[in-house]
Amino acid sequence: IAVQLSALPEALSYSPIILPTREVGQTRGGRVHTLARRDLFDARFQLLAQGRDEQATFVDAPADLVPGVYEGGLKTWECSLDLAAYLDRDVLGSRRGVRGLRVLELGCGTAVPTLLLLDRLFAFLASSEVTADPSDRGEASPTSPVSVTEIHLQDYNHSVLELVTLPNVLLTWFPSATRGQERGCGRPGGLTVTEELLSAFTTSLEAHNIRLRFFSGSWTSLSKLFAHQLQGAEQARPLYDVILASETIYRAESLEAFLGVVQGGVGRKVMRETTFPIPLCLVAAKVLYFGVGGGVQGFVRAVEDEHGTVRTVWEHREGVMRKIMQVEW
Repeated sequence: IAVQLSALPEALSYSPIILPTREVGQTRGGRVHTLARRDLFDARFQLLAQGRDEQATFVDAPADLVPGVYEGGLKTWECSLDLAAYLDRDVLGSRRGVRGLRVLELGCGTAVPTLLLLDRLFAFLASSEVTADPSDRGEASPTSPVSVTEIHLQDYNHSVLELVTLPNVLLTWFPSATRGQERGCGRPGGLTVTEELLSAFTTSLEAHNIRLRFFSGSWTSLSKLFAHQLQGAEQARPLYDVILASETIYRAESLEAFLGVVQGGVGRKVMRETTFPIPLCLVAAKVLYFGVGGGVQGFVRAVEDEHGTVRTVWEHREGVMRKIMQVEW
């Protein structure tokens, strides 16, 4: 990620995203989880300062999508918040979260679900609490040896990864570097990006065996990469333990490519021949995307046509209906 880090500006302006951990109407006793997200105007200012006026037009464009050119990744969409809140509320039972796992977020954009996972992971690693016998709770202490944690983020647009995805990851890590003094990011603020800060960031990732990787481009090209990796593997196993996606099924004509990359990531072809745990694959989406043709019904039908199963694990029935679905093959 050295190249991506070198492209960061001297400062990042951010605002908080608040994730409710209880359903609407059940706020009594509920808590909130706060994440930092780079401000959209700050990304626009960076583009203008670098003379990239054409790319800057997408930030304020009235159309959220320009097929084949821009896929809306600079903005944070409702379903990504749903998925992040669901992960925090119902999936991450252990404080260690995804430590030692391989995680992929497709069509990540601002990457809020992955930011939630990283926030939990960084908080755990920064914790000074060490249990006398971590195995009693099925958890390792922050100092315990652990296998590599791989966090992979994909978006169609390279500029999205550069302008919001990586900056948001850095903003999520920063509170752990201050031992919680800045944790919460409950108010808008700014982060000065220095060589020392970036060095501390990369050193922290290396020390905790966390590997970040960014993919830009189409799902079809990523599917080909996955096929090559599976073909060359000494032992057939799924490429990822967790695959996340939100607002990725809005266009019916892209379903085939999306399912192709999901199947490659979960190792559909090798799952029948191995005893590895079934990867967790969660897809968050609006029930119907008006005007662009996609939605839950077409997605479920496409998965079932590929001999997969879809189970709804969360849904919002008021106003714009939304769902989170677990997919298996």
